[in-house]
Amino acid sequence: MTEIALDRTDYKIIKALEHNGRASNALIAEQVNLSQSQCLRRIKRLEESGIIRGYRAQIDYEKMGYTVVAWTLVTISKDVPEARDNVTRYLQEQEQAVSVFGVTGDVDLMVEIRAKDMAAFSDFVVKGIYAHEQVVSTKSYIRLDTAKLNGGIIT
Repeated sequence: MTEIALDRTDYKIIKALEHNGRASNALIAEQVNLSQSQCLRRIKRLEESGIIRGYRAQIDYEKMGYTVVAWTLVTISKDVPEARDNVTRYLQEQEQAVSVFGVTGDVDLMVEIRAKDMAAFSDFVVKGIYAHEQVVSTKSYIRLDTAKLNGGIIT
């Protein structure tokens, strides 16, 4: 993977877009002290290089009734050659599994889960993940509160 050289202005553009992905080019150009054409060229370069991968809405899942956020650590059978791929594929198909990460350590996957309530969360973990024939164990951590979310660009 080739690293792209970024200057201070690129970082300002990224930060402005992180703050408001719907901001117009004119507004961003004004915020970072560039002409609109220069700003647009830089944004296009950031998009084409893959640094900016896309734009999306941030959803407040709690307002939609998904009050439980948890992370479940999953240990997968070492006896089945394709077990990790099979369990990963299963989790990718589940709506409740918001994010699935392969991790190092004594577990294989870390799954971010959103559920309407504890009963729905428990049902998904016990009857879904843990019941998968290639899952050896699970361990879950329930979110109590959020101190920081989407911290932004690291410069």
